[in-house]
Amino acid sequence: MSQSILEARDVWLEYRDGARAAKVLRGVSLDLTAGQSLGIMGPSGSGKSSLLLVLAGLRAPSQGTVRLGGVQWPPNPGTSSDRRRRQVGFVFQESFLVPHLTLRENARLQATGPNAVGRITTLAESLGIRALLDEMPGRISAGERQRGGILRALVNDPLLILADEPTSSLDHETGLAVVELLMRCAGNAALVICSHDASMLAQANRVLQLRDGVLSGDVPAER
Repeated sequence: MSQSILEARDVWLEYRDGARAAKVLRGVSLDLTAGQSLGIMGPSGSGKSSLLLVLAGLRAPSQGTVRLGGVQWPPNPGTSSDRRRRQVGFVFQESFLVPHLTLRENARLQATGPNAVGRITTLAESLGIRALLDEMPGRISAGERQRGGILRALVNDPLLILADEPTSSLDHETGLAVVELLMRCAGNAALVICSHDASMLAQANRVLQLRDGVLSGDVPAER
C-alpha cells in the first residue's frame, strides 16, 4: 500500500470578525499518495483557496490536522516557511513571476540548493520552454509565463503541488495544455488542482466537489 503524502483529517476553518464567525471549511478529510492527482471543483467563494492555504500549512485549521510526509503542520505557520519552500510547490491563477528576472532566474530564486538548480534545464525541456529560459516574462505569452510558473513550482522536487485556478487567465485550449503538462511533469508529487471548470480536471485521478466548505464524494469530470 502506498504511503500517504498528504493527509487531512476533519479539518474546519473559521474566520472571525469581531463577534461574527464564518465557517469556510467544514470537516474536510482527504488522503493523497505519491503521484496521485486530485481535482477540486467549486464556485467562487466555496472555500477552495482557503483549503489550499490549510493544506500548505499557511493557515492553521480551527480544528483537525494536516500532515505532509507524515509530519503535522505546526499551529504557527511562520515556523515552517523553510520546510514549505522545500516541500510545497504553488501554481496560481497568474504566474506572478518577478518581471525583471528571466524564467531561469525566477526558478533559481525558488531553488533551495544546487540539486534544485541543476533540475532547471531538464524541467524546462519537459515543459517546452527551454529556449525561453533567458527571456523576461513580459516578452513571452501568458501560456508560456504559466509554464514558467510551473517550472518554479517544480524546481525543488516537492512532495506536494497546489494549483489554484491555474488556467483561469488562459484560453480553453492553452489551459488544457498547461494542465496536461502540470500533471505529466509533477512526477511523484501529490497534486491538488482547484478549478471551477470541470474540463480542466478531466485527467485527475479523482474529482471532488467543494461547496460551502463541505467536500463531497467523487463527481464526474467533463472530457
